[in-house]
Amino acid sequence: MLWLFAGLIIGILNGLTLRWTVGRLRSGTILTGVPLVALGGLLRLGLATALLIFASQHGMTPCLLAFTGLWLARWIIILVIWPPHRARKESVYG
Repeated sequence: MLWLFAGLIIGILNGLTLRWTVGRLRSGTILTGVPLVALGGLLRLGLATALLIFASQHGMTPCLLAFTGLWLARWIIILVIWPPHRARKESVYG
C-alpha cells in the first residue's frame, strides 16, 4: 500500500504543477512559455519515471501499485481538484 500512496502523492503533485504551469502561460509570451512547459514536463516525467523504476526494483506488485496510484491521481485531479465545470468561462466577445 505504500507504493499506491507514493503513486498518488507524485501523481497529485504532477497534476498540481501542470495546473500551475498552465496558469502562468499568457498569450504573447512564447519565449518564457516554452521553457516553462518543457522544463515542467521533464520534471513531471522524471518524477513518474523515477517512481516506477524504483518500484520495479522491488517487484512487479509494487510497480503496478505505483502505476495505479499515478493513474488514480490523474482522475482525482481531473474530476475533483480541477473539474471542467469549475473552469473560468470567458466571453468570446470580451
